[in-house]
Amino acid sequence: MLNLPLTNEWPWLRDVITGPLEKNTFKPPKTPTKTAQQRGILHKVGRDGKGMAEQVLYIGIDLGTFRSVMVSSDSHEEEELTVIGTPKDPIARNFLKRDVLFGEEALKNRLALNLFRPLELGVIKDTQEDREFIAHFITHLIGLSDPEEYDRVVAVIGAPAEASYVDKTAIFDAAAGSVNAAMIISEPFAVAYALDMIEHTLVIDIGAGTADLCRVYGTIPGPDDQMHTGHAGDFIDREMIKNIQSKFNGAQITKDMARRWKEQYSFVGTHTPENPIMVDFSIDGKAMNLDITDCIQAACEAIVDPIVENVKQLISGSNPEYHDEFRRNMVLAGGGSGIKGLGAMIERRLSDMGDVNVHVVDDPVRLGAMGGLRLAMEVPEEMWSSLTLATR
Repeated sequence: MLNLPLTNEWPWLRDVITGPLEKNTFKPPKTPTKTAQQRGILHKVGRDGKGMAEQVLYIGIDLGTFRSVMVSSDSHEEEELTVIGTPKDPIARNFLKRDVLFGEEALKNRLALNLFRPLELGVIKDTQEDREFIAHFITHLIGLSDPEEYDRVVAVIGAPAEASYVDKTAIFDAAAGSVNAAMIISEPFAVAYALDMIEHTLVIDIGAGTADLCRVYGTIPGPDDQMHTGHAGDFIDREMIKNIQSKFNGAQITKDMARRWKEQYSFVGTHTPENPIMVDFSIDGKAMNLDITDCIQAACEAIVDPIVENVKQLISGSNPEYHDEFRRNMVLAGGGSGIKGLGAMIERRLSDMGDVNVHVVDDPVRLGAMGGLRLAMEVPEEMWSSLTLATR
């Protein structure tokens, strides 16, 4: 259990014990299996001088540009695409029987819906409509955990680095109607916390909208400890489309097609495939099966240099006594960590800085949410009291 003093800002983390981890062997913690009292889920608290049991539900949320994840202390685990749909007209409303649809269900019925992706490049789009939609989405995620069965609900929400600062007020407001207390942390820190690696670690978290980089050294990171770049998953999709259309005049490619190919085939030069990557698409309406191997490789490698430059800045800007530890303890996380060979290529591009080790996580989808859940369950109860938002 952490010993966290209370402050007016974020708590400082200390007295954390980390153990050595072998390269490429990280395994995220599973959903807690201890009893409620062992894990602190069920607290004995005093009310009006009388001892009463108060059931507290802890929630960790990874709020992503493309996909969001919610895990809770009672073993709920949910993934949801960060997309919201509203009926186009009264006919669609009568057909769908709902005013708002989320995730895959919204995509399935997209022809009858106006679709909204409220996060763009790691921040909430700056419109009142999108702020309302992100509130609907966060309420929906929290509702999947059955919070009505508990006396109190507290949540730690991991958001892209920029959203953590620029939009935290909007995220707090969105959570206020569903939880009693909330904390917002950056997604890279949530990853480090899940892995027990919050002592001199540099996390590279490649999501859809942004690649977030963060120095972690035993405290909640501040703005100077974090950098981000828009060279991430969505950027790769756009580059892939551009490369294919440049190679094959008249190629008709959608963003969803590019994303699927990326998720299935993505690689960089340190891990080239044995066979050409052949995919089906149309050229001026004619069905074709063509080789896009070079198009995928070029798109994936386009994010490497911006990430490497940010890594160098974060290391050079840190205390020089700890440069070796940051170089040896880099964590590659997020959906982009699934690009084959990316960790090895980043190591190669950083070789001029000395001995560099980049560790690739095993479960990039759940890891941020699991870190939020773990933090929620380990901070002292009195700190949650100081972060109370509202009474549900």
